[in-house]
Amino acid sequence: MAKQKIKWLLFHEPAELFIRTAEDFQEHLDKLTNNKYEIEILTLAEYQDKYYDGLICDPFTELKEGRVQVSQIFSDILGDFDATDFYALSMPYLFKSHDHASRVFEGNIGKELFEHLYQKTTVRGLSYTYSGGYRCTASDTPIRSIKDFADKTYARYKNPIHADMIDIVGAKKVYCVLNADKNIGKTLNITQTTYPRYHADTYKSQKYVADTKHSMYLTAILLNDTFWSSLTDEDRGHFRTAGLKASRTERIKSVEDAEEIKSSKNKQDELGIEEVIEWSDEEIEKLSKLWAPLYKKYDKFFGKDILNRIKKA
Repeated sequence: MAKQKIKWLLFHEPAELFIRTAEDFQEHLDKLTNNKYEIEILTLAEYQDKYYDGLICDPFTELKEGRVQVSQIFSDILGDFDATDFYALSMPYLFKSHDHASRVFEGNIGKELFEHLYQKTTVRGLSYTYSGGYRCTASDTPIRSIKDFADKTYARYKNPIHADMIDIVGAKKVYCVLNADKNIGKTLNITQTTYPRYHADTYKSQKYVADTKHSMYLTAILLNDTFWSSLTDEDRGHFRTAGLKASRTERIKSVEDAEEIKSSKNKQDELGIEEVIEWSDEEIEKLSKLWAPLYKKYDKFFGKDILNRIKKA
C-alpha cells in the first residue's frame, strides 16, 4: 500500500530546531503506524518556491485551508487569529518551572486551550512545544537592571500584554511583524528572544543578553481539521502519541540548547553574543512585582479563570 503523504510546513527560524521536531514526530509515527505516512517537511521558503512560484503565503492560512496538514506555530500567532486565550501563555513570570509548564500543557488547561483554538479557527491542536523555553532580553547596550529599559526602543508584535510590559518598564514600542525586513533593526535597541532563537530574532547590534526569564517562547504542533477528521480513531490515537512524545523531547532539547549557549563562551562567540548578563533574584523579583498588576488587568480578558488556574496547576 502506498504511503499517505502529508505536508508539514515550518514557519519559524532557526529552521533546524523545527526540522528536528518534525523528524522526531515522523520516527514515532512510523513505529506506531508501520510506516503508513510520509511527511514532506518544508521550510516556508521551500514551500513558497515549490507550491507558490516564490510568492509569499501565510502558514496558518495554509494549514487552516488544508493545503498543508501539519505545522508548528508560535502561540502568539494563534492569539492574532482570534484565539486570544493563547496570549495568556505570554504573561510575565507565569510558569514557575518546566514541570509546572508541562502540567499545564498536558492537563485540562492545555486541552481547553486547544478546544478554544478549534472553536475560533477550526484548526486542531496536537501538543505544546517550547522552541526556546524561557525568554531573555537582547539589547545593543547592557540591560543590568529595570532602570536600563528606560527610553530604549523595544520590538513588539500584536500581543497586547507584551505592549503593556514594554510601557511599564518605560521603554518605547516599535511595532514589528514576523519575518520583517531586517533593516528595522536600525531603529531597535531591545528584542525579546531565547538563547536557541537568538540569531533568528535579534539584530547584529543587540550583542548583550540579559537573562530575565520573564516568559516562555511557546509553539504548538497543529493539524488541519479536515485531515484530522479523515483519520481513523486508531490513527488519531497514534498521532496524539507521536505528538506527545515529540513535544516532550523538544521541550527537553530546547532547555539543553539554551543551557549550552548560556554556559559556553565559545557558543556565545559563534552567535555574536558579547555578554550574558545574569540578573539577581532580587532584580527579577522587582520586575515580577512591577508587572504583577497585569494579572488584574487581564483577568477577565481570558476565559475560564485561566490565569489563576495556570498559577495553581
